[in-house]
Amino acid sequence: MKGIYLKRPLNILSCAVAGRPGRSAYETAVSAGYTGSAEEFAALLASIPGTLSRLNTYNGRVDAILEYMGNQISDLELAVSALKRRVDALEAST
Repeated sequence: MKGIYLKRPLNILSCAVAGRPGRSAYETAVSAGYTGSAEEFAALLASIPGTLSRLNTYNGRVDAILEYMGNQISDLELAVSALKRRVDALEAST
């Protein structure tokens, strides 16, 4: 990807500005209260894709259960309405 910056070609992928190195992700996590080791933190970061995949799977299952339950509730509401109409009809005929 190329662009024009100050009338000279610029490769967007090489726009990084060299500067003083900042804190690592581990150092930032420790300053925010993380108490594990750097190796544990690396393992935690490495586990994120698998965890997200499992969460997406569980979300799909929960959605399916909620849809099923919603259908069951709709069926029950229809049955209650039909029963109420029958009761009303019986009360009206007596």
